[in-house]
Amino acid sequence: TCGTADTTGVANACGIHVHQGTDCTDADTVGGHYFAADLDSDPWQSVMYTALGGLTAGVNIKVKTGLTNQDIVGHTMVVHDATGARIACGQIVDEMQ
Repeated sequence: TCGTADTTGVANACGIHVHQGTDCTDADTVGGHYFAADLDSDPWQSVMYTALGGLTAGVNIKVKTGLTNQDIVGHTMVVHDATGARIACGQIVDEMQ
């Protein structure tokens, strides 16, 4: 469980990331983490959640991706478990359209 498991050295463990892909049909279409190519490193690597007792609380964080909100519309948001496996995926939509 994210929050109790030792995730040291586990890539993407308990992570929530915007991905390059635009659908969730399989790992090849989801792609890697989405951020501006001119950044020195992946800003999503440090973004993690905890779910103690299966519960989570809302937290707002800012991730400097070098992209605008409009740039990420249509891409996928992925949630990873403590092993780094993808456990949830959805397409980001613009509710104003």
